[in-house]
Amino acid sequence: MFQRIDISKSGFTLVEILLSTGIGLLLILFVLKTFLDYQQMALKQRDTARIQATFQRILMMMKSELIQAGYGLDSYQEGIQITDEGIQIQKDGNLDGDLGDSREDIVYRFFPDDQKLSRKSGQGYFQILLEPIYFVFFQAHPLDFESHKSIPCVRIRFQLQELDAIQEATLCPLNP
Repeated sequence: MFQRIDISKSGFTLVEILLSTGIGLLLILFVLKTFLDYQQMALKQRDTARIQATFQRILMMMKSELIQAGYGLDSYQEGIQITDEGIQIQKDGNLDGDLGDSREDIVYRFFPDDQKLSRKSGQGYFQILLEPIYFVFFQAHPLDFESHKSIPCVRIRFQLQELDAIQEATLCPLNP
């Protein structure tokens, strides 16, 4: 009537359960770390792409303002000043022939201490266009443009982030 059941042959031992749980947790942790690393890399790439797109828009805005100032046209009257940290575009917006009117100036300037690229129009305040940016360096090209009696190109060397390659953009007059 009664049958004897051998309990020692059914189920798992406590050691087997702990071992399989430990292995399962290690696999979950590995997958989670891989996922988080991938997500962090994707966020960094998105931020880099955003900074590059913003800088390209700034270059287009600068080019547009140079064209509006007559840069490279026959009517252009040497209304550009280039320093290492900035560019000042003197344009005759009201067509009164006065390039010395500071209310019509547009200034792009890089502030290396704050790592900010800013723009000022007229006698207003600098407005931040892009931050943080590793460095921006403005330069007239060729450097000896005055001896050539030519209008210089505006060469902009920049590095958006510390580990990025140094890039360069050159804005030249419309008519050589």
